[in-house]
Amino acid sequence: MNDPVIVTGLRDGPLDVVSLIKQIWRTDCGAVVTFEGTTRSPSEGRDVERLEYEAYEERASTQLRALAGEAVERFGLGGVVAVHRIGVVPVGEPSVVVACAAAHRGEAFEGARWLIDRIKADAAIWKKEIFAGGERWVGVDG
Repeated sequence: MNDPVIVTGLRDGPLDVVSLIKQIWRTDCGAVVTFEGTTRSPSEGRDVERLEYEAYEERASTQLRALAGEAVERFGLGGVVAVHRIGVVPVGEPSVVVACAAAHRGEAFEGARWLIDRIKADAAIWKKEIFAGGERWVGVDG
């Protein structure tokens, strides 16, 4: 297998999912698994107007790159996308795109699941839900 292709980063604007996936497409990988995390409404019974993401950008960028590299090593991936949006994300638009290319589907599925779980748990990125008449930070203790 050729050297892995790794595409990571933070974007302040819409994510072009097709373009991101094309960057990791390879002839030696028979499987590409993609996960798009999109803004949904309602959430916990309240209508969401939008999400707002904030990040410690330098740290989050480094973390995304490290996690993508670890996914390559753990699952034998040929390509990885780990891109997260910051700023305002309207309902229905993707906030995060994870894609894994591998020779076989098992590794691609396992890698994508592991990677999105690690990003949500470890990356210095925080989400705020905005409702009519209110807002709340999601997953922030305290």
